[in-house]
Amino acid sequence: MVTPLMAQETQVGSLHAERIGLMPVPPPGVPAYRVHGAGPLAVYVAGIDGTGELLFKQIPALARSRRVATFRLRDRLPFTYDDLADDVAAIIRALGGERATILAESFGGTVALHFALRHPALAERLVIVNSFARFRARRRLRMAAGLAGLLPHRVAHGVKWIGNSVGLRGDGVARADRDRFFEIMRGVDSAAYAHRLRLIMELNLEDRLPEIRVPTLFIAGQRDLLLRSAANAHAMAARMPNATVRIIPRAGHSCLLGGRVDLAAVLDEHAAT
Repeated sequence: MVTPLMAQETQVGSLHAERIGLMPVPPPGVPAYRVHGAGPLAVYVAGIDGTGELLFKQIPALARSRRVATFRLRDRLPFTYDDLADDVAAIIRALGGERATILAESFGGTVALHFALRHPALAERLVIVNSFARFRARRRLRMAAGLAGLLPHRVAHGVKWIGNSVGLRGDGVARADRDRFFEIMRGVDSAAYAHRLRLIMELNLEDRLPEIRVPTLFIAGQRDLLLRSAANAHAMAARMPNATVRIIPRAGHSCLLGGRVDLAAVLDEHAAT
């Protein structure tokens, strides 16, 4: 059974259907998800926030020709990369898809790589934005994970607000979209966030990248202040037999929220090659 959320348009503060999507009732063991649009299936895997809501700027265009599923990464500890990859597979199967395009951002890209290794038959293609197969600045990451787990929620939110504000402004994200971003980030589970950071500390898929044969597009912001995304993208693609790289000039880590990336157009172009 599919239950559409009610969306009433008003002149100010309207909630459009493409923003809310549809919320099917998932079978037991399948994460709750939203579905936007109709067409070939694409599943969005969230970044370190885990909310599944930060694709909002791209969804209207994507949903014109695709069925886009978004979902919240599991918050209940403990969980592993295998658990997260299996959740993606469960959503694809629940939606009746034989295969899906995986749209993944930052931390979500590391989940997408695990998914392609664990469930290759379900992967139509990977589109990975600003991600990595190994995070080398592990001392900095260890400190961040410790602070995320110890700081009160309000303090942790304030620290992240300062860092995120710089990145969002650098990507030219509009004020209304910045406000929406921070509204979403208030719903991040601090313990799950810290656990995802710990998963990154243990991550090293570099030697397994040649096993991933599914068509893969790495998108990287040229000015990513958080990660060396362009260098990471080229390094990963060099190890994979069917991967290409697209560098976005002047874009940073939050490029999907700014105006420099039209993900639907990039996907159409990649699918045509």
